[in-house]
Amino acid sequence: MRTVKLTLVPLLIVVLAGAASANFVEVEIGARALGMGGAFIAVADDASALHWNPAGLASFRGIQVLGERTSVYSVDGLDEDAVLAAYGMEGQGFGVGWMRTAARDLYYEDTIVAGYGRRTPIEGLDAGLSIKRFAIDAPGYDYYNDPAFNSGGDDAYAADIGALWRSGQWSAAAVIRNLGEPKLKLLSTTVETDPVYTEFRLGGTYLFREVMLFSVEWRVPREVPEYYDGSTTLNAGIELWFYDAFALRTGINRDRIAAGVGIKSRHIRVDVALLSERRIGSLYRLSAMFVW
Repeated sequence: MRTVKLTLVPLLIVVLAGAASANFVEVEIGARALGMGGAFIAVADDASALHWNPAGLASFRGIQVLGERTSVYSVDGLDEDAVLAAYGMEGQGFGVGWMRTAARDLYYEDTIVAGYGRRTPIEGLDAGLSIKRFAIDAPGYDYYNDPAFNSGGDDAYAADIGALWRSGQWSAAAVIRNLGEPKLKLLSTTVETDPVYTEFRLGGTYLFREVMLFSVEWRVPREVPEYYDGSTTLNAGIELWFYDAFALRTGINRDRIAAGVGIKSRHIRVDVALLSERRIGSLYRLSAMFVW
């Protein structure tokens, strides 16, 4: 068993560490957003706005705390976790959060984020900024005492800026993500990994009869990851509410199908979603948000 473990450890680390920048780009917060295909920058009306579009922090009042757990393609020990908290008051809001993608005891990617959103003098328009610290570490390398391995991992910083305009049943949003394009590496003998590339996102929503929300989002990365099927991606989703208590969702996330359900009361909201990846399986996410 020890021999098998020692054989698999480096393989997993190489695969995951080699995709470090891609994983930071791919992280998406909240089962509600996932169920809508990730078309969420023009929705951004809860604590997850800290991740999607910091301008959305200006749109709600009170305190919201969101926690989530994700099973990544049913791989045992490979998980995504997040905790975000936000406070909104009249015309402005603040948020802080932590997100992790991890192969348990082998490899970690952490993101710590803080953001601020504020109403602008232009009617219906909010703007926001978030600062992110990316960090990676691979404790699994400790098995091999590789002198080139940085046992403290590596970290770097980036920023997101966003704008969100709402008018009646319509909304529109624009976000520039990962300004600064941080570079991270774990081995001093290798060149730097690919940067966490800057990405431009443009989105919009339409609310039909107060119960059905249509959302669409266009994403343009500065450098296209190898696993993308085209130079840009289009995400789209629908959310349908029943009695303002139960929701059904579905969407398209690149070439992947997403679906989800949600329930809410005055102080608690629970959402479940899955993302079907035709090549490697399905991703399952559970998130809960507490509202005061």
